[in-house]
Amino acid sequence: MIKKIIGVFAFLRTFFPVKLFLLHLRRSHILLFFWLILFLFTNKFLGVSYGFPYLFLTPEYNGVVGFWSFSIVGITSGIFVMAFHISSYIYYSYRFPFLATLNKPLYKFCLNNSIIPLLFYGFYIFQISRTLDSEGYGLSQILINLSGLLIGTIVTISFSFTYFFGTIKGLENSDNDAKERFPLKPLKGLIKKDKDVEEGDSRIGRNKVRYYLKSPISVKLTRGTSHYKKEKLKEAIQEHHFSASIYFVILILVVVALNFKVVMIPAGASVFIIFSLYLMVTGAIYTRLKTWTLTAGLAVIFILNYFSGFDKFNHRNDAFGMDYKAEKADYSYENLYALTTDSIVGIDKKKALESLENWRAKFPADSLPYLVVLNVSGGGLRSSYWTTKVLQELDKTAFKGQILNQTHLITGSSGGMLGAAYYRELDYLQNQGRLKLDKLNAEYLNNIGQDALNPVAFNLAVHDLFLSFRKVEYKGVKYSMDRGYAFDQKFNENTGGILDKSFSDYKKLEFQSKTPTLLLAPTIIGDGRRLLMSTQGMSFLCVQPSYLSFDNEKNFDAVEYSRLFEKQGAENLSFLTALRLSASFPYITPLVNLPSQPEIELIDAGVRDNQGLELALRYLHQFKPWIKENTSGVLILQIKANRPDEIAIKANDQTRLGQLTLPIKGVLQSFNNLQVYNKVLLSEWSNEILDFPVEVLRFSLAVKKDNVSLSWHLTETEKRQINSAFDHLNNQTELEKLEYLLNRSN
Repeated sequence: MIKKIIGVFAFLRTFFPVKLFLLHLRRSHILLFFWLILFLFTNKFLGVSYGFPYLFLTPEYNGVVGFWSFSIVGITSGIFVMAFHISSYIYYSYRFPFLATLNKPLYKFCLNNSIIPLLFYGFYIFQISRTLDSEGYGLSQILINLSGLLIGTIVTISFSFTYFFGTIKGLENSDNDAKERFPLKPLKGLIKKDKDVEEGDSRIGRNKVRYYLKSPISVKLTRGTSHYKKEKLKEAIQEHHFSASIYFVILILVVVALNFKVVMIPAGASVFIIFSLYLMVTGAIYTRLKTWTLTAGLAVIFILNYFSGFDKFNHRNDAFGMDYKAEKADYSYENLYALTTDSIVGIDKKKALESLENWRAKFPADSLPYLVVLNVSGGGLRSSYWTTKVLQELDKTAFKGQILNQTHLITGSSGGMLGAAYYRELDYLQNQGRLKLDKLNAEYLNNIGQDALNPVAFNLAVHDLFLSFRKVEYKGVKYSMDRGYAFDQKFNENTGGILDKSFSDYKKLEFQSKTPTLLLAPTIIGDGRRLLMSTQGMSFLCVQPSYLSFDNEKNFDAVEYSRLFEKQGAENLSFLTALRLSASFPYITPLVNLPSQPEIELIDAGVRDNQGLELALRYLHQFKPWIKENTSGVLILQIKANRPDEIAIKANDQTRLGQLTLPIKGVLQSFNNLQVYNKVLLSEWSNEILDFPVEVLRFSLAVKKDNVSLSWHLTETEKRQINSAFDHLNNQTELEKLEYLLNRSN
């Protein structure tokens, strides 16, 4: 028995697949990094909050998850597998000179190099099956989708081998003239000949192989190479490298084609292609730099980072519609004072009172209606979907179709503002008799829930991270193409094009109170101020109020967009872009640069106030006398799709690594909890400062935990969860309270 075990170990020590697997674990850290990322994605360990795993587990092609979408992913994953094999061949074939003696050497190498790809595919298929099953797919549909994946993979690998069988041959099938054996002469410069492998090189001895897989079901002894001249062996293997370099060129051409949108493939497929390209790039560089590859790579990164700071090399993410050729806006304290003078604030408050009077004129003179304010939270597509769902449900029940007629102000952040803007437009179009279906129709809810992540991830992979030279035209002006534009276009497509307007198109409608005033408030990176984006003057919200009269100094915590960028085309800004500025997820959508000096970059409004409660209370405080005289009070309807307000009490991680990351993790966790604490404080102060009734009613998606991904993609399971959430006891209790208050005011 012991002899058999020793024999097995002796066999494994010299078995080519095992040898290659261990060699990868020991030396191929760059190659394994890409596999690790894919394992983490498909295991729903990495990027799950943003929905990235679903780009691979439920890929969409033309909005459909099915055979063709999985086939495309299969084709591109096959390209990645071949890129891995070819890169491995370039890295390590010199260590195994017996390869040059084989017929179809690359095929044999790939067959023996397949432990890692097979492990991944087995795990990948398992995860796809689990995910599709949880999404309600039947067994037959799951098998059809998996067959698409496997067929696509097999087709790609078979096609690849068809090419390589014709160009890569062993010694016995080679011609004498090495130059004639390689027809693509210009590509020879991509791979440098290795002159370091000499007779008796220790690397060869240390990697001695006795057995290899000749086919998937047969094992064969390796042939000796002592009777071949070493130079002949090197020439044969080098020729293989030359032929493999064509794959590198093909991948570049594919990425360029995708960059020009020859075809829009699933985002997961584009990730496979980009990973394949990076694998081939590192393989080509490695043949020239060997052990200096990592050092040279880091040096290049630092050099590129240095030059990217110059305007000529700096890639800017534009706000579509703004004028970047005009003189830049002055973002300074002097200008902040100039934009908030007493006369300007007085004008804005007067206009706001006139707008409130227009709102009041919609109700009978002898009534005292509640002034409704909407607070909508961030949370990506789940928040857009939940906001639309709640507004439809409230219109069906408590408000009898008049919720936005009674609403004066909408504040919040991110996806919630997208959902509110969409429903506001539906409401307006229906009032104008220009809506084909009733605004309560489920089709509109389905529209807002359509995927917006795939085009963003696609453009991130094939454009923003690779070739950033495309331009797009908006209203006659050319801007840099980025994934933000892809998001705008996809959201516009999903919502039927009804939001494709300029920012200023709502100015008159909001002033006349034909639609509620929408107040966007993205956060300025660098100083943390809000950029208040509204068609109505909001200068009175730019200075932090000093309720307790501690001092008379102006503390600017916001700046007004329309006045600061008046000469830079503020009114021409695309409304779709304006919505995105308030929903700029880090790394998902780009940080937009505005034409100011110093330059302003924006991030999600949720950084400061995820629900918009603070801005709403400050707005109400400005008009206390009018509200007290003309209304029964204020109803603040909070549509909340982020995590529950309950602050978890739990022990800290006591491991060494946990203690090392605890300070950073603690700061981030405390930052999230700080908004909850501030909201409670604001609510308490509002009861003392506001001398009219304020009722806060909250419609929450999450009860105990947040189990819907923070993403621009929703699975069918997640949509079902959201649709059923309005029937939860806490939401039905709030609905009953709302109906009671509305009935009492009538």
